[in-house]
Amino acid sequence: MVFEEISFYPGKVTYEDFNIDLNKPLDYENDGLKEDMFKVQYPDKFILDIGWYDGVNNFIVYVIKDFDWDNPVIRTECDLVHLRCHTEICALFIRELLSKN
Repeated sequence: MVFEEISFYPGKVTYEDFNIDLNKPLDYENDGLKEDMFKVQYPDKFILDIGWYDGVNNFIVYVIKDFDWDNPVIRTECDLVHLRCHTEICALFIRELLSKN
């Protein structure tokens, strides 16, 4: 699993449907690539969300505040190789924001 070693504290994983075989090219993952793949809910109405978007042919990692999907705090595109790193950076970013409150 891509995310098993990432600490999402103090968030809670609320959705996990990331079933990508890391040993296969993404061309063989048509059924597993979708917009809703992974979500973490945090205090203060923060969300970390990960999905695959055909229009950009990449994963997008979002940090959302107050359910404002039209104005994400962070929106970063990445391939599978960099997904873990981008996700970890976003989780740390949220943790840092929450520690300042």
